[in-house]
Amino acid sequence: MRSKVAKRIQDETPEEVRIFVRHYTDIVVRINDIMKSKGYTQKYLAERMKKRPSEINKWLKGNHNLTLKTLAKLEAELGEPIILTQGG
Repeated sequence: MRSKVAKRIQDETPEEVRIFVRHYTDIVVRINDIMKSKGYTQKYLAERMKKRPSEINKWLKGNHNLTLKTLAKLEAELGEPIILTQGG
């Protein structure tokens, strides 16, 4: 059973924040799944993208707001879609 504190925090969390966290988590899980299936490490991906490993780590830990441009770069490098939409 949830504590009263947890329930209060959840009740006070705006819906858009809950949606953001859910989507961000789905995206990070997808990126990690693709990396794992290809045998990529964060260091390897950083080298391929000409980024610092710490930046990749921030992306995958939720410490950086991923832009659509960054997601497009990741998709191009990983060779697989990250976000699936009806149009593609």
